[in-house]
Amino acid sequence: MMLVTKPVAELCALLIDELHGELPSRIFATLLSKGRSTLPQLSQYTSMTLRQLRHGVAVLLQHNLLFYHLDPGTEFAFYEANAEHAYNLVRTGKILEMIDTSFGAPAKDVMQSLLLSGQTRISDLVAAYQDKIEQATKAGGIVGDEDDFGAETNGVNGDSHPAKNTGPQVKSTAHLNSIICRLVEAEVIDVVHPKTFESSHDVLKTVEKEAMDKHFPAGIKGNKAKIELQERIAEGLRKVRDECKSLKRKLEQNGSAAKRRKLFTGVGMTNGTYEEDIDPALDPKQVIRINYEKCLVDLRNRRLVQFATDIFGETTAYVYGVLLKLLTKDLPRCRSDPAMDVGEDKDDDDEKGRRSVTTDQILDNLKTSVDLSLGIGKAEKRQISSAAAEKVELYPPKKKVLIAEAEVDGEASPDEDEDDSDSSEESDYDSDYKAPTTNGVNGTHGTKVKFDESAAPKERRLDRPTQLRQHLLLLSESRQHFVRHCGPNEWTVDFVPLINALREAELDSVIERTSGRQGLRLVRILRAKGKLDEKALPNVALMRKPELQQKMLEMQTAGFVHVQEVPRDLKADVKKSFFLWFCDVDRSLNRLLDTSYKTMLHCMQVLEALRQKERDVLETTKRTDVRGREKDTMRKEYYERYSRFLECERKLFAQVMRLDDFVSVLRDF
Repeated sequence: MMLVTKPVAELCALLIDELHGELPSRIFATLLSKGRSTLPQLSQYTSMTLRQLRHGVAVLLQHNLLFYHLDPGTEFAFYEANAEHAYNLVRTGKILEMIDTSFGAPAKDVMQSLLLSGQTRISDLVAAYQDKIEQATKAGGIVGDEDDFGAETNGVNGDSHPAKNTGPQVKSTAHLNSIICRLVEAEVIDVVHPKTFESSHDVLKTVEKEAMDKHFPAGIKGNKAKIELQERIAEGLRKVRDECKSLKRKLEQNGSAAKRRKLFTGVGMTNGTYEEDIDPALDPKQVIRINYEKCLVDLRNRRLVQFATDIFGETTAYVYGVLLKLLTKDLPRCRSDPAMDVGEDKDDDDEKGRRSVTTDQILDNLKTSVDLSLGIGKAEKRQISSAAAEKVELYPPKKKVLIAEAEVDGEASPDEDEDDSDSSEESDYDSDYKAPTTNGVNGTHGTKVKFDESAAPKERRLDRPTQLRQHLLLLSESRQHFVRHCGPNEWTVDFVPLINALREAELDSVIERTSGRQGLRLVRILRAKGKLDEKALPNVALMRKPELQQKMLEMQTAGFVHVQEVPRDLKADVKKSFFLWFCDVDRSLNRLLDTSYKTMLHCMQVLEALRQKERDVLETTKRTDVRGREKDTMRKEYYERYSRFLECERKLFAQVMRLDDFVSVLRDF
């Protein structure tokens, strides 16, 4: 569950006010401050009438921003704020961009309709699009029958090719049905059921009570019974979770969308059957909603691909994106639930097969237009240790601290040991490996990786599978461990250590911007050495004591380092005490997370103040004779004020988006 602090509560209330109005926002803020409440209690807290409260609660329930629970024998239901979904409102733009990139502009239009309307019956969604299509047909807006539903982007550079604005994105009800089927199979849309409106705590209590009444009517005796009860509870929670996937299971009975399209390839040329006609018709009474958990998985993939792009380049990152897409196809959420996923890892073979992909699968999903020879070095075979490169790691790395080893930049780095060429590792190299030669001027040097196109012509004539393996091996050999070579031609991703490495990079970036390269170097020394006495730290860091003390006090104020006083004897005397400097990574990340919430809240408050200041100009732009023609109809000074407001609004929203990226890495991924 999301920890709701005061900045988070105020931020969620402002987000709801931004999208749904003041009335739902006031009710939501009251529920966050007062806790679970009934309608009479909310009326007492907010001084609203029951009619107003019913309207506001209906809006919040429609968008899954509230939980409710009805105890047997009670007249009123208890309502509880869903802060996690309220915060997800800030990611609306990112979700739409991700859908546009993966599924095309028509799917983005459908997702936008669901985000605006909330939980919707399929028949209501079809009726709304029918009205749009009929209006566009009467106005002559539809030109041609081109179906741009399958529009995708270039996997290397991410450039999309939006469809021409020739009318509504969705061309027909069959097209809408096909879009919903694809989104349901991708799990970004799931089904609404009664348990959807209950909080996780209420669902856990209900499942626990059912398990006790059915399997342990006489009570629990012994540790074996306790373990069995936990497994029964986990099984019941998984059944509740799988109810959201009922529509996907019905679609899979007819085969996946990819299989149906392969089966009917070319049929449309013979009997008039088009791509959207091969999907089964959906139940019009089915209620659907956005699955934020699966959207968060896709957003994590995009963030990891960006992380890989910064390190390796676009081509290797594109290969990594394809691997992540295949690997997380059936992954429902970023983090596992300890109470729900108790017995899921019993079948290790099935788990391993489900969470790994082969080289052939990746190769089949790569675009033929992507040149895999880019982004990899050209080195002769005798300069490469194939035994070390092809090393297989069957098991994920052991759990380590967030930052396992420190790298201190600069010449003064006595804490680092760069001696990686230990004699015990010589057996891993090939017999034809040529040791680096000696230069008479500057001594020994390492193996040169040549990028000259004329060098090693035979080695450069590699087939496409070999080039793909080089990209995958490059990802697996990185310090961040983007990929693990878990078997012959099998690859997987250990998300926990990888996300820890991403958090390390984000934290180091913040420390560098705040305290400079010198401060980052000191923090890395403390991470590697642990607690250090203030008298020993200057010798380790090779810095003068006054400069060191000033920098450490600066970072202590920022919350990156901390000091601990250890008295020498029972009498606490400052002059006779040790002062140990240390770096608490978890505390630093929690402080940065809280600061991010406060900064996002401040941005939203500044935006609200700007709207109040420019209220007269904004009210003018809402007029029907002005909207869309502001530059031509408004006076010059009014239009300049309006332009300045739009620029400030754009910058504030961009800052909120950047902060949300940081929050996602620290909290959700």
